Amino acid sequence: MRPRPLAAWLLAFPLLAGCSGNDELQPFAVVRRADVWQAVIRADDRGRLSRLSDAWTQAQADIATAGAGAAQAALGPVADPARTSAAALPAAGPAQCRIIRLGWRQGGDRTVPPVQAEAWAPCTLAADGIVLRLETAPGPQRFAGTLYPDVDRLVFLGSIALAGEPGRLRYGEDRDRDQLGVLTALGDGHWRLALPWPRWSARLVLIEIRAA
Repeated sequence: MRPRPLAAWLLAFPLLAGCSGNDELQPFAVVRRADVWQAVIRADDRGRLSRLSDAWTQAQADIATAGAGAAQAALGPVADPARTSAAALPAAGPAQCRIIRLGWRQGGDRTVPPVQAEAWAPCTLAADGIVLRLETAPGPQRFAGTLYPDVDRLVFLGSIALAGEPGRLRYGEDRDRDQLGVLTALGDGHWRLALPWPRWSARLVLIEIRAA
């Protein structure tokens, strides 16, 4: 059955970005599951999210400087910033993910490859009301967070756990761990989550997701 259009979900929950109904609620707090992402995101992270295209541009400049264009092309459509699709956004269910890092971390070691791709591994998409929870497999960095409806895309707000760390942090609990990005469709059952300016690595992290 085709998922209900996201616009219909949003109309079903007419919450305004700045009006949570609770004066004590902080913009980055864990809020009711029907709240939109604008009520959750930190003010300074709005700027980071709005500079997604800049992250792509600088990552591609790093790749060109290193002569690694063939490595980027070998990744396929996930590494093409112009690739878009009108296919359906993901629903809850089993999936496979791989984590890709593009570009060099600002001030970091430029002897490392500017294109790095991990192996495919199982990941989880779980429904929680109108939002999805994404969690990647354990590894050097395990991403976990919430995917919020936003018209023709999903906005991700989450965190990372390092290898061997139990549990997971929620977005807003540790600023150094906070991750945010935009998920768009690449084709049927194929999606890309782009995380600009992640802490500690790369200019841009991509999480490629395929329905299992």
